[in-house]
Amino acid sequence: MPARRCAATAMPFALVASLSGHAAGPPLITDDPGTPGDGRWEINLPITLEQTRDERIFEAPLLDINYGLGERTQLKFEVPWLVVDRRDNGTTDGLGNSEIGIKHRFLDEDRHGVSMSIYPQLEFNNPTSSDERGLVDEGMRFKLPVQMTRSAGPFEWYLEAGYEFVEASEDQWLYGVATSYRVHGQLELLAEVAGVASQDFDDEALVFNIGTKIGINDHLNLLLSAGRSFRGSSSGEPELLAYCGLQFLP
Repeated sequence: MPARRCAATAMPFALVASLSGHAAGPPLITDDPGTPGDGRWEINLPITLEQTRDERIFEAPLLDINYGLGERTQLKFEVPWLVVDRRDNGTTDGLGNSEIGIKHRFLDEDRHGVSMSIYPQLEFNNPTSSDERGLVDEGMRFKLPVQMTRSAGPFEWYLEAGYEFVEASEDQWLYGVATSYRVHGQLELLAEVAGVASQDFDDEALVFNIGTKIGINDHLNLLLSAGRSFRGSSSGEPELLAYCGLQFLP
């Protein structure tokens, strides 16, 4: 999940499965080892918001397309349309960075006690003027996280940790801990703590997020989440994170 990040800010929060099973991923930041299944699609179409003291950044919408290549592998492509409203400079919009990724699950809980996957992802500038206008950061980013899941009664627990190589600035660590609870067959409650830390851990940003997945039918879910930073607004970290979207399972 998929991981999600508003590329126009210095707060790189990295933002999969249907309600037939517990899952992290959208609408959370923390992802899980789940994949769509062989030959199956998962398409997430949300509007997201990251608001700080000085700006609001919308992904309106974010197109997040996933495809199952076999039972253990997932291909991903995502790209947002960004709308950035800065207190001093007004509103600007344009195409955000594209991201491609491939997730491979190499352990399954029913055989090994835990599920684990690795999920390399590459983010890059599109051939537009978005970087010149300050909508996105210039250069590429390569993210290499590992995901783990374990069941505990009605709960599922998720852990994601990884490293991000950043072309135009300092590399950083990414991490998240999440849980899901099935209320009944069509309603799942979610919560997480997720963050990023500088290469030497002298600067860290941490957010708390809660959300839900609501099954509308076998091929459509409603995804909702909201959260904020643990620090005050004066820190420049998010006063509000929000995600509202549909998950299509054709």
